[in-house]
Amino acid sequence: MSEKIKIDEIIYDIETILNEATNYPLSKKVGVDRNELLSLVKELQNALPYELEIAIKILNEQDSIISNARSNAEFILEEAKRERDAMIEECKDELENKRKQMEMDIEQMMKDVNQKVSELISESKIMRDAKAQADKLITEARNYSQEVREGALAYSREQLETVESTLTSILQEVHANKNTL
Repeated sequence: MSEKIKIDEIIYDIETILNEATNYPLSKKVGVDRNELLSLVKELQNALPYELEIAIKILNEQDSIISNARSNAEFILEEAKRERDAMIEECKDELENKRKQMEMDIEQMMKDVNQKVSELISESKIMRDAKAQADKLITEARNYSQEVREGALAYSREQLETVESTLTSILQEVHANKNTL
């Protein structure tokens, strides 16, 4: 049985003896078995040096514990910075890939529009309709291209702001934890 549990047990036994003690009439005084109570007090005295020794060891190790905690906090902070940088690079790569894919899609759309325009123009009986249809497709393609570019930029900004917010929150938490040490 550990000394801590033993001390708690001894204190509980003393309380039980006092609570169960017989009251003297018209008085707050009680009668207890002196030898039983003295025996418990002696046990308590024997158990306390161990507790005091443990407390002194903990106080002596306090600087080492704090130093280790600071080292751990610094390591966590550096790891968070590395993760942040990796996430930013990953987002940049993803955004660049999406931009390239959009440009390829737009280029293909323009080729398709030009091909449709050429086909429509080459048919003599529907030449005016073809010109109108081609102009409409070109305008739609340009509008779509502009919307896609704006959407990509908005998405990129939003993703970077989310990453920045998350990393700022993590960094603030790490600083707060570091400062509490």
